[in-house]
Amino acid sequence: MSGSLIDFRSLVDSYDFAPDGREKFNTLFGLLDKAIGSSASHTSDANEAVANGIDEISNRDEPEGYLWTLWTLLIEISKRIPLDDPRVQSLVEITQKLKVKKSATVEVWGTKFSLWTDMPLFGAVMREAWNGTPNYDNSPEDATTIAQWKSLNSFAARLLGSSVESWTNFALWELRDGLEEPLESQQAKDTHLITASEWITHAGKVLYDEGRKGVPVGEDDVQSLSTGSLLKGEASGFSEARWDFWKKKIQELSVGAGAEAKKRAEKALEVIKSLEA
Repeated sequence: MSGSLIDFRSLVDSYDFAPDGREKFNTLFGLLDKAIGSSASHTSDANEAVANGIDEISNRDEPEGYLWTLWTLLIEISKRIPLDDPRVQSLVEITQKLKVKKSATVEVWGTKFSLWTDMPLFGAVMREAWNGTPNYDNSPEDATTIAQWKSLNSFAARLLGSSVESWTNFALWELRDGLEEPLESQQAKDTHLITASEWITHAGKVLYDEGRKGVPVGEDDVQSLSTGSLLKGEASGFSEARWDFWKKKIQELSVGAGAEAKKRAEKALEVIKSLEA
């Protein structure tokens, strides 16, 4: 069952429109707001209709502005959907239906891509969103940021787990920050335990398989995918040792965690147990 109405209208007022971008934004917003913002049940046919609408108004000749607007809107909407609300899965399904559509070839930033198969700029927009980490300063504003950070990680994890995207870097960054670095406050510990658990729950098989393969990372990625200060001496990227450390850290953090974080950690540990069986 879907939750209550979610009001996304503030996005219209806050968005920085590209030239001539407002009309396309309003059309995209209308499609997504009707499908995701309402409390009605969300069917596969309804999600297909949204994907069709997105495809129909896409700009193949000058795709950058359209794609940046589309991905920004999807990400900003995902941040406002509470954890476990089925509408986040509807958002994922819309991207899945886009990905399998027959794609035109478009040029973005000097490189040719398949419009929906490759989903150009989605990773770049998500990378910008990844700058919105909480401060853990107990301010009212930070409470909103924390809630949105949890939802963003859940959305990104679901996209990885469903093979819409292959951005394992976002998983590594969040798992490193939350499990491989010391955390001072209980609020930070609980938040990171929840986000780590979302990655394991929704993309655990991808992460586990990557760890078992243990493919060395390229020279350009050694620093960005390195381990945290609590896991010194391990190579950058995925490894079985890193996976084992995450498992032990989730178990450790769950002992003193709040109710929600503990519940999600238990679910993640069940996934880990199943994967390792």
